[in-house]
Amino acid sequence: MPGIALRLPLLFSEGVGKGRITLQQFVALSATNAARLYGLRQKGSIAVGLDADIAIWDPGTTRIVRAEDQHDAMDYTPFEGRELTGWPVTVLSRGSRVIEDGQLVAEPGHGQFVKRAQPDFTGYPGGSAPELDPMSNFGARIAPEASR
Repeated sequence: MPGIALRLPLLFSEGVGKGRITLQQFVALSATNAARLYGLRQKGSIAVGLDADIAIWDPGTTRIVRAEDQHDAMDYTPFEGRELTGWPVTVLSRGSRVIEDGQLVAEPGHGQFVKRAQPDFTGYPGGSAPELDPMSNFGARIAPEASR
């Protein structure tokens, strides 16, 4: 389905913007939980020695979704015409601006491969990560069938 790049603006607008989730929950859902779940130990948190990409959002920016503004090489989006409030305006990667005012400004080759480690479920022996629990994940059932 086209529109994957809109997943965070949609979550911000419908979640944070409408008071359904906190900003801290948005960060957990969009960065911290995914990094932990997929074994990306250097990602997901802002701390000395970690490699955090930082997205700076303007919570007051309003945008109307249009297919021609998307970057997924499709000629439509199922979110066409939807108004979103809150938009990422700057993205920093390893201390450099890679997105500025919605435009890609990174130099070719700036990206780096990030090696994945075994996910850390310390503290959850024999159980699954709390991110997989629908009661902690806004009702989403994302755990494999065998672990339910």
